Amino acid sequence: MAMSAKGQKLFDEMLEARGFVYPGFALMCEYAPELIEKYESLKNHLVKGQGPFPEKYKELFIIVAIAMRDPSYKEGIKNHLRLAIRLGATAEEIVDAISCTIAPCGMMAPINVFTLLKEVLDEEKEQQNA
Repeated sequence: MAMSAKGQKLFDEMLEARGFVYPGFALMCEYAPELIEKYESLKNHLVKGQGPFPEKYKELFIIVAIAMRDPSYKEGIKNHLRLAIRLGATAEEIVDAISCTIAPCGMMAPINVFTLLKEVLDEEKEQQNA
């Protein structure tokens, strides 16, 4: 099935906003554009809406939530690390946010995130030097 114009528009908007689109979201753009549109509307309301926290902090919250829920989900964590950096989060801010989880959650998930952050920072350095 070819993606409808509406589905393609949603896909393009997600790619532009995030810099990535998960394969499951691409499938939803093709087969359930109304559902992904509703999901995106809710997500945008929560993350981009008015409130006391800037979007980069909300992205840090998302990283913490993903990392603590499923530290093995490396692709998702790295995608959100890149997005947080693109939104202006520094490595120091990311390390501080993740460090807050050590007391309640233990050390293994934070170490995983720190490893992924190092990979993302190294990738960015390589791209800048290319």
